[in-house]
Amino acid sequence: MWFERFVIIVTSLHRDYIPSSWAMYSPTWVEISIYIGSIGLFFTAFLIFAKTMPVIAMAEIKHILKISGEAQKNAALAHSKDHGREPVVIPQTI
Repeated sequence: MWFERFVIIVTSLHRDYIPSSWAMYSPTWVEISIYIGSIGLFFTAFLIFAKTMPVIAMAEIKHILKISGEAQKNAALAHSKDHGREPVVIPQTI
């Protein structure tokens, strides 16, 4: 699809309607800088999006939190039994 559009645009810019003014098309520095700038703008927006909204599977995070929460509770319970104190359990929100 990209190549089809490229062929339509470049071939239409390649030849003028007057055969005496036919010449090869070559982009100017303005066209090249617009192209590079648009790529840079896309990657900047993509990286900002990736920083603010990272792609992380919620099921994996919930699983990790559940496992680490249970391990923390067991460790606190074992520690309190060793020292004869009331266990300190940090509440979880899942």
